[in-house]
Amino acid sequence: MRSFRPLLKLLTVGALGRLPFITLPVAALLLVDERIGLGYAGIASGALSLGAGLIGLLVGRLLDGPRAGRVLAALTLAHIPAVAAFIAWSGTRNLAVLLPVSLAAGFTVPPVAPVVRALLAQRTDQADATRVFAFDSIAVEIAWIGGPLLVSIAVILGGPALAVSLSPGFAMIGVAAVYRERPGAGRTPAVAGAWLTRRVVRLLLSFAVTGTGFRLIIIAIAAISTEQGRPDASGVLLAIWAAGGLVGGLWAARGIAASTWQIGVAQAVTLALVGIGTNSIWVTAILVFVSGVPSAPFVAALTTLVSLNVAERAHARAFAAMQAGSTIFAAIGAAAGGELVDRFGPASVTLPAGVLLLVSAALARVPVQPRVVTYA
Repeated sequence: MRSFRPLLKLLTVGALGRLPFITLPVAALLLVDERIGLGYAGIASGALSLGAGLIGLLVGRLLDGPRAGRVLAALTLAHIPAVAAFIAWSGTRNLAVLLPVSLAAGFTVPPVAPVVRALLAQRTDQADATRVFAFDSIAVEIAWIGGPLLVSIAVILGGPALAVSLSPGFAMIGVAAVYRERPGAGRTPAVAGAWLTRRVVRLLLSFAVTGTGFRLIIIAIAAISTEQGRPDASGVLLAIWAAGGLVGGLWAARGIAASTWQIGVAQAVTLALVGIGTNSIWVTAILVFVSGVPSAPFVAALTTLVSLNVAERAHARAFAAMQAGSTIFAAIGAAAGGELVDRFGPASVTLPAGVLLLVSAALARVPVQPRVVTYA
């Protein structure tokens, strides 16, 4: 890559903007688990992720236009009362109340990451795309290290409710930073549907399945921590997972060749192994770190493929759809995973997580196409 420095600020913005997506589901899971149990916690966390996915689909087209900044700002303002309502009602067993407040909390999280990735794609030469998105995956892992640690600190200082309440603040910081980048300035949205080719659909499905596998592991990590009598350790374990991803991201940023299939298989196998350490939090920590190593290269590879197979004018909506699919499928994983772990323990979801990543790797076996430029 000719020059990384001009993109450093944008990558930092992306890391800040992702914090609500990282901290809120984890903190919400811990809060509901503390008040009414892990089964309800999985449902609430899943509904929250579903809301975050739906908003990406609904506003994705606007994120490619000049109104992108205003859309993000409006969602941030709505996020404050939505999170307050979730905290107030997170202890109810009435799903007719718990589901709507969970959906609303997720629905108002501003989708900063798709905008940042679109800007990265538009400011990067095709030859540099792989390394740029490897650096993007590193930024994601840094956010995953910092986010869970902040959740753990908040849980220690004031309990899960305090951890949940951090989300609006993170959202405001991220949106304020991306607003200065003037996303979509001077751009006109493309014709709806023109970007959604068969190849892109496969990649979106691959990323969606990846989201399910990753959410199952998050559920398992939370359950393992609770079983060991250390619920605050869940954030630390997630940070360890992200640290493994950071190592993998640095490896990918060096431009070392490996196919998406090879990385995906490695990810599948390592995720399946996490369940072995459920009786020891130290063994779990080692396995979680190992399973994190292929995560960043795999996400970077998928993101690069989407970038190179989508017309530039539709980048933001493509990345929004990518994030939406991941969060919606993660919602399914959260709901099913919470129930499975409640009945059969953490090991019951780690093997399915590995199988899902194997499916994801198979779906991602598509050729890299030259970037399609649709505007001057």
